[in-house]
Parts: sequence; C-alpha cells; structure tokens
Amino acid sequence: MRQATRAAGEIFLTLGVIGMLFIGYLIWGTAMRADSAQHQFTSELNEQWGQAPAGGGQARPEQFDVATGQPFAFIRIPAFGPHWQFTLIEGTALAQLDLSPGHVPDTQWPGQVGNFAVAGHRVTAGNPFWSLPSLRPGDLVYIQTKLNDYTYRVTGKRMVLPTDLGVLDPVPGHPAQRPTQRLITLITCDPAWTGTHRVIVTGVLVSAKAR
Repeated sequence: MRQATRAAGEIFLTLGVIGMLFIGYLIWGTAMRADSAQHQFTSELNEQWGQAPAGGGQARPEQFDVATGQPFAFIRIPAFGPHWQFTLIEGTALAQLDLSPGHVPDTQWPGQVGNFAVAGHRVTAGNPFWSLPSLRPGDLVYIQTKLNDYTYRVTGKRMVLPTDLGVLDPVPGHPAQRPTQRLITLITCDPAWTGTHRVIVTGVLVSAKAR
C-alpha cells in the first residue's frame, strides 16, 4: 500500500512538472518566438519602405498585394502603453497568429471603404491583444503602411460566438448592405485561455495622411 501511494505521488509530481513546463512554454517560449518574428518583420518593412517616395498631405492611393504570412503594416494602440506596437501580417491561421496579429483574408485593407479586420492572440505569442477588452469608445488605433498613416477611433465593443462571422461583413451584421464607411474590427478570444467567445472591438477611420 505504501509503495502504491509513493508511486502515485511520483506520477502526480511528474505530471505537475510537465504541466508547469508546458505552461512556461506557452507563456515564455511562444513569446520569444513571436518576438524574434517581430524583429524580422520590422526589418523587412523598414527595408521595403526605404524605397517609398516622400509623402505629406493627403493620403495616396495604395494597392496591397501581400502573400500569406508576409508583413504589410504596423499597428499601434496608445491605450496599451507607449511602447505597444506590432507588425501586421496577412492571414489568421495559427501559423500566422503564433507570430503576429494578422489581417483577416477577404476583408478590406487599411483605409478602404468597408471593414478592415485584424485578429490576434489574447495569450501566447507575446499576448498582443491581451488588453483588447479594456478599449473604450474614443480610444485610437494607428495603422502605418508603406504610403500612409491611418487613424481609427474606437466606437464600440461586444462579445460574440466564434461562429458569428457577420462581424467580418463590409457592413458588420448586414451582408447585403453597401458599405459607405471605412471601418476597423479587432478580434481576440475570451476568456483568455478557453476562447469560448470572441471580443469584437470596432472603430471608424477619422484620419488618413501620407506618411
């Protein structure tokens, strides 16, 4: 009986150690990998954008031809802190979101009429959208592309099921309606570790200027 109790204790101890190591990887291991990817994406954009003509004044027409997994913009949200900034890449499969917040395919691009949708992890991969539920109407979201700087103002927030794809419509929730506004939708999981729902933060473009 004593041997059985000791064996069971050793098994539970081993499982506990394995569990702690796995949690450590999820928190720190994925953060290190994402941080490395962010440095690489930033270097790529800075190199590409070095070829961009000098701007100033009104936003210039812009075309996006971005392969899955490739960076195309920076996102900055002052409400998350003065140093919070991530690249944005194309795609929202795990292969992309494990490295960076991503543009939801088949939604509009920055500055375009319709709905520019971005998804990001709440936890792991550097926890990019950990504070997304704390955003309030009036908070600003800055998107910087090769040619332009876009400023969106948060207008609302709600919780939906993962199956509610209407939030991605050009006019969210109204698939047949023709869009007239330039919107942004930010998406992450809630609760943080289970993801049974999605936090949806919406905003509208208030400024577009040449970079």
